[in-house]
Amino acid sequence: MKLPYGVTDFYSLRNDGEVYVDRTDRIAVMEDLGKSLLFLRPRRFGKSLWLSTLANYYDVRRADEHERLFGDLAVGKNPTPLAHQYFVLRWDFSEIDPDPPPLGRDLSLYSRAQLIGEDIHKFLNGSVKSFLSDYRELVHDPVEIGGDAFQSLNGLLDAVRMTPYQIYLLIDEYDNFANEVLTADRKTYEDLVTTDGPFKRLFKWVKAARSRKGVDRVLMTGVSPMVMSDVTSGMNIARNVSFKPALADLCGFTENEIDHLLNEVLRASPKATNDVSSDDAKVMMREWYNGYRFSLDAPERIYNPTLVFYFLLELLEEGSFPRQMLDANLATDESKLEDIARWAVNRDADEGGIVDLVRKDEPFPIRQLLDRFTLKELLEESSQDTSFFGSYLFYLGLLTLHRETKDRQTVELVVPNEVTHGLYVERLRKILMPLGTSRSKADRILIEFVRSGEIEPLLDFVESTLFPTFSNRDAVWANELTVKTLFMTILWNEPVYIVHSEPELDHRYADLCLLRRPDSRNSLLWDLLFEFKRLSLQEVGLSSAEIKGKTRQDLMKLTEVQEAFEEAEEQLSAYEAALERRHGDVLRLRRYAVVALGFERLLVR
Repeated sequence: MKLPYGVTDFYSLRNDGEVYVDRTDRIAVMEDLGKSLLFLRPRRFGKSLWLSTLANYYDVRRADEHERLFGDLAVGKNPTPLAHQYFVLRWDFSEIDPDPPPLGRDLSLYSRAQLIGEDIHKFLNGSVKSFLSDYRELVHDPVEIGGDAFQSLNGLLDAVRMTPYQIYLLIDEYDNFANEVLTADRKTYEDLVTTDGPFKRLFKWVKAARSRKGVDRVLMTGVSPMVMSDVTSGMNIARNVSFKPALADLCGFTENEIDHLLNEVLRASPKATNDVSSDDAKVMMREWYNGYRFSLDAPERIYNPTLVFYFLLELLEEGSFPRQMLDANLATDESKLEDIARWAVNRDADEGGIVDLVRKDEPFPIRQLLDRFTLKELLEESSQDTSFFGSYLFYLGLLTLHRETKDRQTVELVVPNEVTHGLYVERLRKILMPLGTSRSKADRILIEFVRSGEIEPLLDFVESTLFPTFSNRDAVWANELTVKTLFMTILWNEPVYIVHSEPELDHRYADLCLLRRPDSRNSLLWDLLFEFKRLSLQEVGLSSAEIKGKTRQDLMKLTEVQEAFEEAEEQLSAYEAALERRHGDVLRLRRYAVVALGFERLLVR
């Protein structure tokens, strides 16, 4: 069994006999949607493989190989009339260097935008040269390839018009290098997408080429509509089909497909044992990789395909689950997304947005999901409402669609899965513990806590290090949910636990539950269940100084504290019973009732 981890070339995938999850029935759907389309998905979501599939399907050169490449697929059984009727011109903008070297040029005479512009011209001229080489038996008129790539492209169109065919233009990662530039240098980005900028000029050429014979169809993929909004007037160069229900699972895997893949991998793995079950593997993948929804009318949520193959490859080769559920090859990309997203979730040191997303238990409501926005809107506070923030995080894959309210006035977004949840937790850790020594201490406390169950050092750390961060925050933060969030930033432990914030247990909701991963059940560690209560200083009738001056034993005797513990312990007993019914003998539970007194002290039973 060959798994196509990291494979983006359809031709080699089919030639090598690698697994291909068939989506070719959507080819006809896309044809019907129009001739100039924009399709957006988060990074590493299978867009490049889809473009490669289309390239092989429409390429006139592949006509003789149609049966071998597509015969057993949906489109092979029901081909469209346009199969193998085009020249295919492919641009992958991830190949454009967002920070090209000056190569001996005087940087006082060249701006970064000019250097990138030169790189764009080289890239486009190279694509014309490759095109002419690929179709040398069909394109006979000469094309002069010069310094100005747009002259080269116009010459290419002239030559193509002398043939019976037109061009299908496929643009992969259309916003890749522009987003790279944006994260580091906003001025350069603005220079690229303004009226005379090379990037805007490029899309003006694409629009013009579509209006006359030469380029018949265009499909662009990317992450967000922002770059397209900046380089065109109202995105009039392409129709955004990203939310179409028929394309909701175009890039991504369904639950049934995961079942099939898991069973096949477990049968094929030379190291898999009876200790590794399909059900346990599915639990892991569902928690970490599932949850994405790209249309309100989509019948089910889908899995991130790149992460799925990362997991399955480890299972196939080693017979075990990956220790780290986030693929290291994606970690760099995720950090870039996090850097971009911090504008939306951490502007003006307002970590409240981060806290809400780390909690993960409440939907993020917006008025509408935006299908266009510009850099100006990204940077201007007047544009930064919840619809803008939520939409931007949705395109990055950091939030996903949940549902539309019955009155259709609000769209609810949610954190899709534990991989994304972990990004928010890590971001909050950096906010709360900016010094490496603090984070290292937190890690040591976590290790000791999960080994011994001794919680006092954890309480001391929260009181001394994290509570002071909140001493001057808005009153809206002052509740037990905030205390829970602080504990989550320390207790997050991907190699050992699946973290459940507000899990539903017999129609009631526990505050925080950390269950051992299926592959950690044989360890001597514990499953952990927390219930949090918070009492204000006014409720206990003590000042901050008085509370800090008392021992935990003295504070435990306060009537209000005892009542809070009694309520928490009653809830914990009900939650424990529900967990035992659900998980049976595999559960090894420790319960903790935690009472916070303001943001001053923590007490525990």
